[in-house]
Amino acid sequence: MLCYNKPYEVICQAMRAIWVGLGLAGVLLSAAGISQPRSFIIVAIDAGHGGDDTGGIGIDNLIEKDIVLQIAHVIAIESVNSPKIKIVLTRSADQYLAPGERLARARGAQAFLSLHLNFSHDPRVRGIAAFVPTNAPQRTRALADALRAHLISVTKAPDLGTQTAPLWLRRLNIPAVQLSLGFITNPEEARKLAQLAHQKRIAQAILAVLEESF
Repeated sequence: MLCYNKPYEVICQAMRAIWVGLGLAGVLLSAAGISQPRSFIIVAIDAGHGGDDTGGIGIDNLIEKDIVLQIAHVIAIESVNSPKIKIVLTRSADQYLAPGERLARARGAQAFLSLHLNFSHDPRVRGIAAFVPTNAPQRTRALADALRAHLISVTKAPDLGTQTAPLWLRRLNIPAVQLSLGFITNPEEARKLAQLAHQKRIAQAILAVLEESF
């Protein structure tokens, strides 16, 4: 796991402690002959870009690959107390993964969310959008609409709608949505996206919809 600045060192340490604790609890329960419940929904969170693929670079040299990875980590932490949702990350460090590798790491998941930011040469443009593959089934569109609507409600960002695109997510046979969580080229959104408090709002909104949808 990559820890790239002071606030996120704390997050990384917390995640390590949580994962070690959960693993130890599972071992102890198994040793005692106590079965562990398997009624949770596994959701793969895919932080876009990574490694040499930086994604967009915006205000104050904000780098898309770093911000979406931070948000993915926050979602994983916030999910620990969820009775229904288990989060797996396709990448937990600054590495590039080809689409096939991302799909492989999501094997067994019941839903897939790809996190991205948006970029515009016009710094006034801002807002949140959801993208689904062309010819996506209704359950995918419904999840995308619900995620986008709740994120808009929580962040007060402009609503850019749910759009279709020829995404590689079409290779998945589960609900798969790409979320564009704001514009790193808009000064107001870029400032918020770099803040842990805003990232937590995004994470909590996503988890709330997942718990309602499954």
